[in-house]
Order: sequence, then C-alpha cells, then structure tokens
Amino acid sequence: MGRLGWLRLASRSVALRSGEVAEQGSKWIRHSTRQHSSPEKDYYKILGVPKDASQEEIKKAFHSLAKKYHPDTNRGNTAAKRTFQEIRDAYEANIARPFEERALFDRGSETNSTKSGMDFDGAYQDPFSGFHKQGHNPFAEFYRQNNGPFSSKFYKIFSEVFEHDIDAHADDIEVEVNLSFRDAVKGCMKQVSFSAKNLCDSCDGRGYLANAKMYVCPSCRGAGRVTIHPFTSICTSCRGFGKVIKDYCLTCKGSGVVDGMKYVNVTIPAGVDSGDTIHVAEAGHSGGQGTLPGSLYIKLQVASDPVFVRDGADIHVDKKISFTQAMLGGKVEVPTLDGTAEVKIPKGVQPGQVIVLRGKGLPNQAGYLGDQHVRFRIHFPSMVNERQRSLLEEFAVEEATKEQSSFAAGNWWELVENMKGQTFLLGLGFLVLVHLLLTKTVS
Repeated sequence: MGRLGWLRLASRSVALRSGEVAEQGSKWIRHSTRQHSSPEKDYYKILGVPKDASQEEIKKAFHSLAKKYHPDTNRGNTAAKRTFQEIRDAYEANIARPFEERALFDRGSETNSTKSGMDFDGAYQDPFSGFHKQGHNPFAEFYRQNNGPFSSKFYKIFSEVFEHDIDAHADDIEVEVNLSFRDAVKGCMKQVSFSAKNLCDSCDGRGYLANAKMYVCPSCRGAGRVTIHPFTSICTSCRGFGKVIKDYCLTCKGSGVVDGMKYVNVTIPAGVDSGDTIHVAEAGHSGGQGTLPGSLYIKLQVASDPVFVRDGADIHVDKKISFTQAMLGGKVEVPTLDGTAEVKIPKGVQPGQVIVLRGKGLPNQAGYLGDQHVRFRIHFPSMVNERQRSLLEEFAVEEATKEQSSFAAGNWWELVENMKGQTFLLGLGFLVLVHLLLTKTVS
C-alpha cells in the first residue's frame, strides 16, 4: 500500500465515534495483556485536583505528591510505593494531556463504569481488522500501545515515520564575543560563559537513578526503533533506549539536564574579523538520556584600532613627514603589527602617496599574510623665520624663471611633462607658500 493509502487508512480510524474512542483509548495500553478491563479509577481524586484543572495545576499536584511518596524517601514502605505507582499512573494515563482529549476520556470513563466486566474483543471494533486477513497489520500494534487514534503519541509516531529520524543532538547555542584589535590580529585564548542546559548531577544525565526499575518498551519491544515498511524511525516512547524507566530523577524530572552556566575555553585564531563565527562542537546545550550535546557558535566582534585601519588581510596606516623630508627623501620609523619598521621616503614624495610593505598584514584563511599600506601625510609649517623665508623666495624665483624659460622656448611638451611630474606639484606648493608669506608680510 502506498503512502497515500496509509494516510487514508489512518483518517478512517480517526473517524470512529467519540464514545468508542474514549471507551478504549485510556485502557488499551494498561490492559493490553489482559482479556478483561478493570473498573476505572478516579485519577482526578488520586491527584487531588478537579476535573476542570489546568495542565499546570495537574503537573504541580503530581510533582508535589510524587516527591512525598517517592520510594527513595520512603524506603521499606510498601504502601508509599503503591501510592506512588497510583500517582504516576494517574498522571501518565490520561489527564496530563490537552483539555479536549481529557473531555473524551471523562466521557469514556463514565461509559466504561457500566461495562467493567466487558471483554475488549467484544466491545471494540478494530479499525484495522480488515487487514488481518491479508497478513501483518502495520498500524494495529501502534494503535493498541498508544491509547487509541486520538492519542498524541500515536500521531507523533505516525507523522515522524514519514520524516527523518529524530535529531539526536540537543539544541545549539549562539553567543557573541568582543575582541580587541590586537587579540584579533595575534589570536588568543578566551573563556566564554553562557547559560545552558547541563547534565544533572543527581542522575549523571540519565534521567533516572542508578537503581531505578526498567521495563521493556512496549512500543518497540526493546529495539529502540519502529518500522512501518518501508520507513524506520526512532521510537518516541523510549527515545531509542529500548526500555521505559518509571522511577525518574526528581531533580531533573527525568530530562537528565538542569539549567546552569557553562564555561568553555576557546582558541581564537589569528586574523579573525568582525562577523566571523567559530564553531565548537558539542559545547552547546547538554543532552540528557543519551542525547548528544548541541554545538556552540561564537560570533566575533572586533574593536577598531586608533592606528591601523583594516581591509580584509591588509592594513593601512598614515605616517606624517616634514616638508623637507618630502622634498629631500630620507628614512622614517613606521608602526607595524610586530612593532616598528624603517621605511625609505622617496625624494619628492607627494601628499597621500602610498608605499606597500609586503607580508606585513594579517593572515588570511589560506594562511598567507596580507600587506601593510603606508600613506604619507606631509606637514607644512605654519611659521617660518627670516632665513627660511629668504630661501623659499629664492627657490620660488628659480622655479618661476624655469617655467617661463620653458614657455618662451616653446617647449610645450616639456612643460606638460613637468605639469604631470612631481617637481611641478612641489613647485606649486612652494609658490602657494611664498604667496601666503608675501601677503602676510605686505599686510
């Protein structure tokens, strides 16, 4: 039968009368090995809650009574153990479910009170009975063991059969870590702290005590997986464990994990940048009951630096030089990521001119180092003495005479070339400076 056929089959089973569903749904799993049912117990009375109690009220009452009558706190007291069993059955059987399903259960309980000795085979019409003649019924076993077609467990298993297996990992965690520019450049070790689910110390993450009683899971018969040909999925009743534990840990309430803090030491590689993410496997939420821990994703934010400007694996830095250094050239110390480096200043360097220091940048993802770009900022003096002014004026006259000679000689191409070259720009700068000085002197 195809997948569509199974879906139609399931929908027909759900179409049973609500009275019939309620009549068998709550008792089928508890009495699956018996031929006759026993009188229904008042589970609301056992838990001490009204029938219209909310799920939160039911849960609160259950945990209070379970803590009071738990076998670990009443060793040797058979009456307390029996009471604890009744409390647990009352909570797990029917009323710890959505209100609408509880209403069906209540109506079914009232109907069943007049049929306490009725044979299940005589009172219940199996919706899959037509398939028994043809061979094995793939859904009947789930129907019997999961409280009827309205059971949330039944629908959960039914839906997951057609999907992938349940994720065997706990949830991941994403945190943000701030780094200084130097830490990002050189790499460092950081301790990251965050809120997370941790393994319960009381049960070591098992969800039950070491001496807890275990029963073979009735859904998968201890296999941990269920198969409805051709699909196979992890059993949701035992979560793949193959056994059902009744005496769960009271500290973690059977989950195997508790809320707490985690501290993880993380190695930050050199060259990281803002927006980069570091993945730490199995450092996220802990997974109890054999579930693998989730992952930790660390998103990095790198602070800016007052000296260096970053562009990927390359860095940029500005270096101020004097007017005479720009004219005559020389050497200057430039800050680098490793300290300082001596850089040669070309003669006649222009404002904003850049030289490149190969391999002085940051490491990229391929392991290669970027470059450092040094941009020269020329500082012009705001004040000059008489001798300096005289020299500047003399220089300006020579430059003007040179330009006029070239113009008078009709050496247009040389003039254009000079305009393109560095000498013209420096000469123009001198002329502007001389003009400012003369204007100030005249005024």
